[in-house]
Order: sequence, then C-alpha cells, then structure tokens
Amino acid sequence: MVASTVYQNRDLLLQICGILNTYGYHVINSEFGTLHPPLGMNNTDACLAAVEECDVFFGIINPMYSTGITHQEFLRAIAINKPRRYIAHSFVTFSRKLLAQYMYADAANTQRNDFEIQTTSVMDSVRVIDMYNDAVQIDLPYEERKHHWVQEFFRPDEAMRHIETLFRDIKRVERELANLNNLDQ
Repeated sequence: MVASTVYQNRDLLLQICGILNTYGYHVINSEFGTLHPPLGMNNTDACLAAVEECDVFFGIINPMYSTGITHQEFLRAIAINKPRRYIAHSFVTFSRKLLAQYMYADAANTQRNDFEIQTTSVMDSVRVIDMYNDAVQIDLPYEERKHHWVQEFFRPDEAMRHIETLFRDIKRVERELANLNNLDQ
C-alpha cells in the first residue's frame, strides 16, 4: 500500500505507484485507482481496511497534511506492526528542526504544545511533523523502534532512487517478509 496525501504531490505519487507496479507489486492506492472500497464503508474506513490488507505499507510524508486520512493510515500501520517503509520531503524534516522550539515543551520533543501554523504554499499544517514523528516512533526508546527508517528526499529522482533500492528486487522483499513472519511465530 502506498499512503500519501495527494495535494501538490499527485505526479510523484502516481509515478511511484506506476514504478512499483512495473516491479510486479499489486499496488493499493486510492489515487492510483487500486484501492477497493468495500460497499457501505466510508472513505476513511476503506483506507484503514486497505492498511490491514497490504503486505508492506509505504508512507510518503509530504508538507501538505490535507484531510488527515493518511495520518490515520500511518497510525493504523504502526498499531498493527505492519512492515513499513517511509520517505519524507525535506521541507518536513527541515521544518521539524526549525519549529521544534515552538512545538514542544521539553528538550526530548515528546510533550507537544498546542502549536499550529497558518497554511502556506510550503506547508499547510505542522501535523505533517507529527506524522514524521509517528513514523520514526519518537515516543519509544531507540532500541524498541521497528520499521522506523524515513528517507529524506527533495527532488523526485531522489525519492525514486530510494524506492528502487527498497522495492526493485521483489524476491528480496518476499524473503524479508518471510523472515519477519518466522520471527513473529
């Protein structure tokens, strides 16, 4: 499953879904048109059901938060310990460092203040930073974190290079998933 906001990101999102499709994956993504919404289910519940259905969750953290459904997908994937990978736009990682002094009441950046920004053309909400922090599992001691690598990108080619590294060898991904399943038993 590829989980991402769409606003100001549609071209890259569709390119990512397309390349994963050519690698042999059955990509689940609403904008790509491959998320099956069960009859009678609202959009949010359909997206959360897709998280349950997927084998690997791939989250894209962009500077536009949008409706918050993507964040709910992230939280669900984390809650059920779904194998996951992430990339984050450098605007998010830069803003995370810059705004930490306003967003948090403690030096460890764990006690969140009631802080928000006005929507701009660069970022619409600091909740994208919350998404990043959820992805890296900032609330857990480092040794307890799993599936928390987030690769930063600025240009689309940087994102695509990392996606190729992660997913091009589908047999390796299948072996990694089998190894994870063996560890869970």
